[in-house]
Amino acid sequence: MNVDNKSLNTKFVELLTPNYYKIHSFILMLIPNKADAEDVLQSSITYMWEHFSDFKQGSNFLSWAFTISKFHVLTHRKKQQRSKVFFSEEAIRIIESESQKLSPEIDIRLEALKKCIKKLQHKDLAFIKKRFEDNLSLVDLADEWGISANVVYKHLARIKILLLNCIRKVIATGEAT
Repeated sequence: MNVDNKSLNTKFVELLTPNYYKIHSFILMLIPNKADAEDVLQSSITYMWEHFSDFKQGSNFLSWAFTISKFHVLTHRKKQQRSKVFFSEEAIRIIESESQKLSPEIDIRLEALKKCIKKLQHKDLAFIKKRFEDNLSLVDLADEWGISANVVYKHLARIKILLLNCIRKVIATGEAT
């Protein structure tokens, strides 16, 4: 790999990293099946990586990424014609447009969430990491923690309420900017 390719790859990662969850969310809005959405996300990122030399430096990376992702979603849809959930191309265009408008708000909310997660008690933090990072089901989480699934559900709901209230407070006080 020559120096130019290395710096191009570094630039790609620098642009993708802050936009990864926005691209992921955009695809999830269009493809409700999480596994299918993950496949489309990976194929979109692979395409972006392979064609990053075509990206006009200084232009809007997120817009470029949404456009590529949109075409990967459409390709996926053609392969999955039997799907019961089917968005028209106009609906996809509207979702794309709205996703771009919400991008700054998503950044603020994500920053607030990061601050609020740091405020959680160690036990609650370990609990949500098991659920969301390790992707354990409620039943598996209950087994691992030695509690009932109902208790897991209630505990998770309590943590989500704490986080939601904290996020609202952080945003209201301007700490997330």
